[in-house]
Amino acid sequence: MDLRGKGILLTGATRGIGRETLKLLVGEGAKVAAVGRDEEALKEIRMAYGDAVFPIQANLSDPKQRERVVGMAAEVLGGLDVLINNAGFGIYGPFLNVPDDRMRELFEVNFWTPIHLTRLAVPFLHNGGVVLNVVSLIAFVPLQRWAIYSASKAALRSFFMAAREELRGEGIKVINVYPSVTRTDFFQRAGSDGIRGTGSVSPEKVAKVIVKALKRGKEEVFVSFWDGILAKIGFLAGPLATKLVK
Repeated sequence: MDLRGKGILLTGATRGIGRETLKLLVGEGAKVAAVGRDEEALKEIRMAYGDAVFPIQANLSDPKQRERVVGMAAEVLGGLDVLINNAGFGIYGPFLNVPDDRMRELFEVNFWTPIHLTRLAVPFLHNGGVVLNVVSLIAFVPLQRWAIYSASKAALRSFFMAAREELRGEGIKVINVYPSVTRTDFFQRAGSDGIRGTGSVSPEKVAKVIVKALKRGKEEVFVSFWDGILAKIGFLAGPLATKLVK
């Protein structure tokens, strides 16, 4: 896909992977509806990119706000060419200590929001449109103290692998990208200092992989060759990894 002039709806655009992806998309000549909760960060984005970006403040855990976001984005962009489901958060710690409403909120944002946004976006997606989901390598390796986050990402992967075949008939491609541990404030916000025994990549590198995936159209994408190998190992030896990795 040539991204010049394409209309893209990007969630989680104000920080980390989303912020870096936004920068690259604008550099490719795309028009982006950038969604986030941080009003000040959205103002900064508007000042930095001008008319190339249309910022939308929203809390995507609210279904009504999701409807508003897609409607506004489709209107200002003249339809949609790409939906990037990037927004999400994690919770670290024993699941027995996590309040029920907090676990439900995580699943609402990480799982139900991408599904709902996709359903809302399909009528506006031009033929040859793309839904790209930023999933996680943890979808292949469920880790202790990350139980609810692991489950949300595994469910997201499973859903969109099946939905991919349904949407193919609508002329829409589904791409899943699986970042590994990424150097953002994700872990701090989740209540963790990281995953011991693992390396990390920069959000800039993940953003480059996302944009490359859009341009090439590959459907299952890992940030590195070794991430792909780890996913296969994790899929086969998940129980062992769950015991060993903290």
